[in-house]
Amino acid sequence: MKISGINGIPPTPIAPVASQSPVAGFGELLGKFVDDVNDKQLNAQEAVKSFAAGKTENVHDVILAAAEADISFKMLLQTRNKLVEAYKEIMRMEV
Repeated sequence: MKISGINGIPPTPIAPVASQSPVAGFGELLGKFVDDVNDKQLNAQEAVKSFAAGKTENVHDVILAAAEADISFKMLLQTRNKLVEAYKEIMRMEV
């Protein structure tokens, strides 16, 4: 079966997408995640400090930064809990 293009335009073949960078290891990925959470915590802290000092009047940005930092920290905490549970499960396995 031949597929014709729309209005006489031939269809373009789909080429596989080459990866931009080599696949990072689990440790590197986890380290980047922890660094990202730390950056969000520091940004929220700076936003609160600047709001308290009167440098910023936009309360919305301060609350948004604090909420984003809180959610990312909770996600990191749950990820850690799942990893600890997985480790304990592996340690309980009999060889």
